Amino acid sequence: MPRIREPELIPMQHPPLQAWPPLEKHLHRCCERCEKKKKRNRLLLVLLIVFLLYLLGNTVFLNVRVLNMTPQSSSPPAASASPTTMASSGVLSADAQQCISQYNLNAPTDPQSYPCSTCYPVLSAVPSNFSDGNSQDAQTIANAVQFCGLRSVFESASGDGQTGLANGGWVKDVRFCAWSGVKCDGFGRVASLQLTFPSVPASIPTELGGLTGLTNLQVIGDTNIPAGSLPSSFAQLTALTSLDLESTALTAIDDTLFSSLSNVTTLTLVKNAKMGNELPSSLFSLPLQNLVVNGQSLSSDALSNITSSMSLRTSLKLLDLSSTLLSGPIPASISSLTALTELHLDANALTTPLPSAFPASLQALTLTNNTQLTGAVAAGSAFCALSRLQTCDVRGTGLSAQGACGPCQFS
Repeated sequence: MPRIREPELIPMQHPPLQAWPPLEKHLHRCCERCEKKKKRNRLLLVLLIVFLLYLLGNTVFLNVRVLNMTPQSSSPPAASASPTTMASSGVLSADAQQCISQYNLNAPTDPQSYPCSTCYPVLSAVPSNFSDGNSQDAQTIANAVQFCGLRSVFESASGDGQTGLANGGWVKDVRFCAWSGVKCDGFGRVASLQLTFPSVPASIPTELGGLTGLTNLQVIGDTNIPAGSLPSSFAQLTALTSLDLESTALTAIDDTLFSSLSNVTTLTLVKNAKMGNELPSSLFSLPLQNLVVNGQSLSSDALSNITSSMSLRTSLKLLDLSSTLLSGPIPASISSLTALTELHLDANALTTPLPSAFPASLQALTLTNNTQLTGAVAAGSAFCALSRLQTCDVRGTGLSAQGACGPCQFS
C-alpha cells in the first residue's frame, strides 16, 4: 500500500512585540509633576500669608498712629506743612494723611471711634482749594470735617437729645446726608440743618463752623437750651443765607458777626430772652429781605435804626417786630423802606401820631394790640391811602376809621 505522507506543519507568523517603557520611569515622571505642583502651591500659600500679615500690620499701625496723635492747640496743627505749602505743593501733612486713612478704613463701620478731637483741627486747616491730584482725598477731607461738625452737635446734646438724634440715624454711619434734619447739595455739602428740641445741643459747638457749605440753619430749643454765646467759628458759615434761632437761651450776638455772614437775607429771632435788646450793628449793612424778631425785647430806637439803613431801605420786604416792647411813635422814615410788602408791629407799646405815609409797596399791615395808638384815621391818609394793601388789621387799638380805609379792620 502506498504510504500516506504526513502534512507538513508551517509555523504561524506573529507580529513583533512592541517595546513598553519601563514602569519605574513612568512613575518617576508622574512624581516629578506632583512635586512641582506641591512646591508651587506652598509658595502661593506663603505669599498669601505674607500679604495678609502686611495688611494687618498696616491697619494696626494706622489705628495706633491716629489714636495717639497729640491734640492740637489753637495754633496751626500741621507745623511740617503750612496751609500755604499744602495748597501750592499738593502735599498733606502726615497727620492729615493718617486722618484720611482712618476715616476711610474704620469710620464706615465704627463712626463713633473716629478721633474727631484730633482730626477735626488737622483737616479743617487744609485749604478748601487743596489738590494733590487725587479728587478722592479732597472729598474725604470735606466729608470728615462735616461728619465731625455734625457729630459735635450729637455729643453736646443731653441724653434725651442724643436719643432723638440717634432715632434719626445720627452717628450710626458716616452717611450724614441721610440723617434727620440734614440736607446736602449736589456736591455732598451740608446745605441745610434743622434742629428741634429735644434734639438740640446744650450749646452751639465750635465744630459747627466746619459746615462751610451751610445755607440754612434753624435751631428751635425749649428756652433753656441751647445756651451760651455763638462760637467765633460761627463766622465761618459764610454761605449762610437764612438763620433762624427760636426759644433758646443764647446770649447777645456779636456786633460784627454779619460782617462775615454777608449773604444772609433772612434772619429770624423768636423768644430768645437772653439775647439782649440790641440788634448787631453789622446787620444793617446786609441786603436783608426778611427780618423777624418776636417775643424778645428790642430797644426803642430799633425801628429807627432799621429805617435809616441805606441797605435795608432798598432790600427789606418783610419786617415783623411783634411783641418786642417797642414804644413811642412809628418813625416817619418808615416810608423810606421802598421794597417793603409786609409790616407787622403787633403787641407793642406804640403811640401816636402815625406817620403821614407808609411804603407804597405795602400789601400787609398789622398793628393789633397797641393799645396806646388812638385817634381817627382819615380816608386818603396814612395807610388808608395804600393802593396795594390787601390785609390790614388794627384791632385792639384805639384807632378808628374816618371814612373808607380799604381792607383795614378796626376794633
